[in-house]
Amino acid sequence: MNYGPLLRATREIRGLTQEEMGEHLGVSRTVVTKMEKDRVVLIFDRALKWFEVTQTQKVVDLLQSGVEIAVIIDCLSTLIGGLIKWF
Repeated sequence: MNYGPLLRATREIRGLTQEEMGEHLGVSRTVVTKMEKDRVVLIFDRALKWFEVTQTQKVVDLLQSGVEIAVIIDCLSTLIGGLIKWF
C-alpha cells in the first residue's frame, strides 16, 4: 500500500514542515520526504507516532475498518482546501 500521500496530507493539516515532523519522529527531513513518496518501508511504530504527532489517530481506525487510503486522502484534501479558503 502507498501511504505517502496520506502521511503528507495529515502533516499538512497540522501545518508541520517536513523538518518539524522529522524532529518529532527522530529522523531527518530526508527520511520524511522518502516516507511521503513511498520510497522507504513504513515502520508500524513510526506510522503510529506520525498519526499521534498530527493528532489524526482516527486515520488508523479508518484504515483498520477497511476504508481505502484514497477515500481518506480525498476527505483530508477537502478539509485542507476548505481551511485554505477560510484563511
